[in-house]
Amino acid sequence: MDETRAATAATFRPGRRRPPWLVPGGLMLIFALLTVNVLANGPLVRVDERISRAVRARVHSARWFWVGGHRHAPAELLVHFGDNQVALPLLAVAALIVAIRYRSLRPLLAAVIGVALLGTVILLKILIARAGPGLPPVAPGAMGVFPSGHSATSSVCLGLAALLLARNLPGWVRWPALTGMAALCFLVGVALIWLDYHWFTDVVAGWALAALIIMAALRVAGLSGNSSGLADTVRGGAATVSTDTSREQADDSART
Repeated sequence: MDETRAATAATFRPGRRRPPWLVPGGLMLIFALLTVNVLANGPLVRVDERISRAVRARVHSARWFWVGGHRHAPAELLVHFGDNQVALPLLAVAALIVAIRYRSLRPLLAAVIGVALLGTVILLKILIARAGPGLPPVAPGAMGVFPSGHSATSSVCLGLAALLLARNLPGWVRWPALTGMAALCFLVGVALIWLDYHWFTDVVAGWALAALIIMAALRVAGLSGNSSGLADTVRGGAATVSTDTSREQADDSART
């Protein structure tokens, strides 16, 4: 009787798994709304302007000068994580380490796809042609500042690198590492706003686009499963080879 009740309860208990489209759909919606807001000169444009004025009022003050008032200030150093010369080599090294470790080309494929999809940022910058804070209108065919290329590049490269390296690590190591990397990407975006390189919504759009690119790169490369997906893939391939070899040996013995 108790077993019947338990089975019935399990049958009618609502599932907790979220639909696979929920997160990417939400990110696409955020990016679309931000894009329409820029093109239509929507209400968030005024929010951008207020944030920019508030930042400019503080950035050159004596109290906050250390944050970004000189070449080696923390904000200036953080922005470099969005440079191609820094972000791309970090991703390449991380992908190569994981590829060698698990003898799989999937990490390298994920890195290549992620970098290739970053090309969409340039196209969007040209099409949307948003002028940066305090800058004149963008000339036809020139690149604007929406979405933020530095935010997208740092988030895609550092995020993919962290996700690849953290796979199969114990949870007490993996989650602090991923949290630290997310915090670093967040600070890069804050630094871009603080230095008046980008509007606030530029950075948020760059984060949303970066998350979509990361998910697409991992899915196409076959690494979008759980944290042990890469090792399981490699072990599964090795197990298949081992099984096939055992079968061949058994067939040879039977023939003999």
